[in-house]
Amino acid sequence: MSSFVRFAKALVTLAGWVAGAFLIVTTALIFAEITLRLLAGRSTLVAQEYSGYLLAAMIYGAAGYTLLKGEHIRVGLVYERLSPKGQLWLDRIALALGLFFATLLVLAFYGLFADSLHYQTKSFTPARTPMVYPHGAALAGAVTLWFAFLALFVQSFLDPRPLGSASE
Repeated sequence: MSSFVRFAKALVTLAGWVAGAFLIVTTALIFAEITLRLLAGRSTLVAQEYSGYLLAAMIYGAAGYTLLKGEHIRVGLVYERLSPKGQLWLDRIALALGLFFATLLVLAFYGLFADSLHYQTKSFTPARTPMVYPHGAALAGAVTLWFAFLALFVQSFLDPRPLGSASE
């Protein structure tokens, strides 16, 4: 397997683990908010806002990892009836389309990130969070999804077996 594919898989796996860590942080943040409200009658004022940012980071960060692990929803009605060669070509077509749409996603998030950096956009909440951080996290997740699609597409030519039968 090429070193690019190994690098991309390692990067995407790291993003999946970071997304898992964000889930733990979100849980702790919500727990702190609930505890503070119950015991002190106060609020963190940022729990809802930051939980939303972390949720977006988790979704985009874990999307590539989920793709690499083959855990996205796949409709096998047609796929399972194809020969292995037909499955391989359908995999390649689906990966090429996924790469195309992931590229559009990266470009859109880059535009959002660049605008928030240029205009120094801040949230309208009491925290006044610089939006470059949540937009940057979403961009990083989209980039890892793009790397996952590219790595699997390249792998489909290096190891010409359908994705369902290729070894990890």
